[in-house]
Order: sequence, then C-alpha cells, then structure tokens
Amino acid sequence: MAASPTLSPLEALRQQRHARWLAAFTSSLIEVFSAHAQPGGEPFEVFLFGSRARGDWDGYSDIDLLVIADEQGAADLWADRLLEAGAGSDVLPVSRGCWQAWLASPSPHWRAVRSQAIPLLPWPP
Repeated sequence: MAASPTLSPLEALRQQRHARWLAAFTSSLIEVFSAHAQPGGEPFEVFLFGSRARGDWDGYSDIDLLVIADEQGAADLWADRLLEAGAGSDVLPVSRGCWQAWLASPSPHWRAVRSQAIPLLPWPP
C-alpha cells in the first residue's frame, strides 16, 4: 500500500484558506437567496466552477458560478441578483433541462465543468 502524499506547508495553508473562503462565500449566497426568496422562483442548485473550484486560483481569478433553476427565467433572475450582490463575476443561468442535457454532453468543456464543479447549495436548504 502506497503512502499518501503529504502536503507542503504552503499547499496546506492554501487549502485551509480556500476552505474558509468557501464557507464564507456559501454563507453570503444563503443571505442573498434568503433576502429574495419567492415561492416557486427559487434556484434549484448553485455550483462553483473554474479556478476557484479547481484550487488553482490566484489574485486575478474571478468567481464562476452556475445557477440552475427549473425555468430559464428564474435562473436569469437569480444570476442578476447574484451579480448585483457582488457574489460572482461570471454567473451562468441555466434551466434544469439544459443542465441535464449538459451533464450528458460529450463536450470536453462541459465534461471539465462537470468534473470540477463544487455544489455550493441546494435551495431551499
């Protein structure tokens, strides 16, 4: 049985910082959704993807989010609210049907997004 690799002190610190950032960021999303909740208009799920999800972000990295709702109009509305709240730099609104199609897509782009995406929250929690 191979020994598990140990993290360098710098990598361990980076992972700790990312975990703290992720917890604080998820809390800020919950605040935005709670402030604007409407029955039937809630997002289905929110995913973080891109460099922040992969863990290779730097000071110039943006925050990439997927907002999935039952209908495209609701996804668009939540994406706008997140952008207005400063919760993301690149927020992609997606209907649940479109997301399901993307999950089944052979596209290398969507396969990469699917493999790296971190579910931040289902809504309602």
